Amino acid sequence: QLQEVYGLDSAVINRLEKKYFVNPDFKPRKIVLNQATEKELSRHPYIKYPLAKAITIYRFQHGNFNALEDVKKIALVDETFYTKILPYLSLNP
Repeated sequence: QLQEVYGLDSAVINRLEKKYFVNPDFKPRKIVLNQATEKELSRHPYIKYPLAKAITIYRFQHGNFNALEDVKKIALVDETFYTKILPYLSLNP
């Protein structure tokens, strides 16, 4: 994710990676896909408002997501983005 920060030099990234680490037991806070509002979804740094709206519209039209993979049925979500966002999604609270 450091590489996604605009303007962050690769030398700085290398120094940060040597000095800091992520605890192996770390688990990111999950978004409950079947309950989250547009506002809650769009608070996530990877989910922009148009996608948050598309997720809630999809849920309204088709009912709750039965599997996380169902997110890929939304036109704004490709395989690369799905892989990126998957660790942050959940179907259950």
